[in-house]
Amino acid sequence: MTDLLHIYAGQHALKHIRQQGLSPQDIRVILGASGGPKWFVLSHLDRYFAREWLPRIPHPIDMMGSSIGAWRMASYANLNPVAAIDRLEDGYKNQRYSENAEADEITAKVIEFVDYALGDTPFDDLHPNRHLHLVTARCKGATAAASARRQAWAFGRVALSNLISRSNLPRYFDRVVFRTRGASLPLAHWDQFATQQVDLTANNLRPALQASGAIPVVIHGVTNPPGAPSGVYRDGGMADYHFDLPLKPDNGLVLYPHFSPVMKPGWFDKPLRWRKVTADHYSHTIVICPSPAFIESLPFRKIPDRKDFERLDDTTRLNYWQTVIDENQRLVDEFDDWWQQGCPLEKVRPIEEIAA
Repeated sequence: MTDLLHIYAGQHALKHIRQQGLSPQDIRVILGASGGPKWFVLSHLDRYFAREWLPRIPHPIDMMGSSIGAWRMASYANLNPVAAIDRLEDGYKNQRYSENAEADEITAKVIEFVDYALGDTPFDDLHPNRHLHLVTARCKGATAAASARRQAWAFGRVALSNLISRSNLPRYFDRVVFRTRGASLPLAHWDQFATQQVDLTANNLRPALQASGAIPVVIHGVTNPPGAPSGVYRDGGMADYHFDLPLKPDNGLVLYPHFSPVMKPGWFDKPLRWRKVTADHYSHTIVICPSPAFIESLPFRKIPDRKDFERLDDTTRLNYWQTVIDENQRLVDEFDDWWQQGCPLEKVRPIEEIAA
């Protein structure tokens, strides 16, 4: 078996695979991380799980995401998830902005993209057994400012506070999760952020998705989403970039298709090499991601990222992104080979390799 794909498992998940293998029916939660166009390295894996696994899951399943992960989970939750993933990929890939585009232009195009990705009747098209949990960050103080200059100052201060300790972040944000009415995550406790859960409705689905991807300075926040506490809502990745929450289903596992073998709790932790997620929080989780060798084989020796909009002209960017999309079909082939062979344990790595 080649080494294009890495599979990591927490202690409980590893024990489960050793004793019972892995089946779609084992999955109770699916996670989707923030990361913008990093998602293009996973789009065929998303199609695979939507096409091959979701129809075999008879029970309700919770789908939690922030930023692009929220948009992906909304696609998973669609009655026709593969078509929804197609729209998400097409809409994101084909965004174009003028040189030195500012927040007004970017926000308007993001709204167009979200509308296109969701389709005409998004709330009515959600599968009754696929429960969404869309993460947003409700801003406090200067982080709610409309001015790009004030935001840059405020978020610079947030980054400095986070450098000292992640426990400082609740001064600046609350976590607000827009969830399917009545849905409940297998979570014994939240972390240090004050967390509120708001029922997802036809009126707030679009604003929640827009807010979850509203990068500070770059995209305008969403003010007073229907049904939620008043305030300005921004990118959910500021609280939950790759997630560091103890998601532990009593009767199953967490599936986490991820961009790379790197996991950070929050957006401000990206440059901090020592800041990692907690291994025990991932005891019930299976992380599936491209290997460093696969990433090294891609154009520019990296997965796509948001700076590609600035560094590359549209033709070069689109060709690069399409190559990554085409290449990630090989990840699907390797995962399916592993699964069809009965999930041999020599392919599975302990979560401690990427978590603390």
